[in-house]
Amino acid sequence: MKAIIQLIIPSAVIILTSACGGKQDSTSKSVETNHKELIFSGKESIEAHVAAIDNDQELVPANSLMYSHPDGSTAEATAYLDQKETIMKIEERFNDAKTGNFGRRIFYFENGKRILTKEIYQDNTLKKPAFVERQSFYDKNDKIQYSQVREAEFEENLEMCTFRMTEAVDCPVKRAMQILNQEGPFATTFQGFVSGGDMDFLIVGEDVPEGYTSSLAIQHKEGDIQKLLANQRAYVGKKLKVQFERMVDHRDMEFQVLLALSID
Repeated sequence: MKAIIQLIIPSAVIILTSACGGKQDSTSKSVETNHKELIFSGKESIEAHVAAIDNDQELVPANSLMYSHPDGSTAEATAYLDQKETIMKIEERFNDAKTGNFGRRIFYFENGKRILTKEIYQDNTLKKPAFVERQSFYDKNDKIQYSQVREAEFEENLEMCTFRMTEAVDCPVKRAMQILNQEGPFATTFQGFVSGGDMDFLIVGEDVPEGYTSSLAIQHKEGDIQKLLANQRAYVGKKLKVQFERMVDHRDMEFQVLLALSID
């Protein structure tokens, strides 16, 4: 029996080592440490608060529009609100066509300030592309304290890998908030209409030649929709307020349905 145990343990170590990536040249510089665990004052408290947020079944999700870019990039976000409509967590999902990177950024809040951010994505800019998870911890004033990172060949293997300390990297929430609030590159100005099959779609986006846009299926052609249809050219670039709902069709394809619209 002892011989069997001695053979199994090294095999498990080999599998785990091959599944987890080592240090690679990237934008983050590794910081050497002799500590087996990365600990700082308040770390356990932050992790406990994050776990409580993740396990809170009463948080209400609020979805952004789903945006796409002519270069193939995509962007969307979901905010999770408590009963007081306070944002406790935001998950931003992205696909960056320029770098080939795709994944998500998750922001956790306490008293309106970040306490932890997680970036989980495939990094195709590395010499050997890998899935990366970087966690960054913040103090009560929303200031970065330190970051830790781990890498794996496949995303499902990340949980088996050990974090190592790395250069502190701030993960801004500005872009996620712009997506949720329909601001900046994700503004909802009128960009026209398109038809697909037996359905017409309203196109909104930033008023630039090559920007992010979002499409919403039109169910009822009334109110301000009639104004836009009657004089499309005059309204191009006008700011719109849109209310929408996400739905899934019979092919399990998610799309957006326009519920209400007004011209600013």
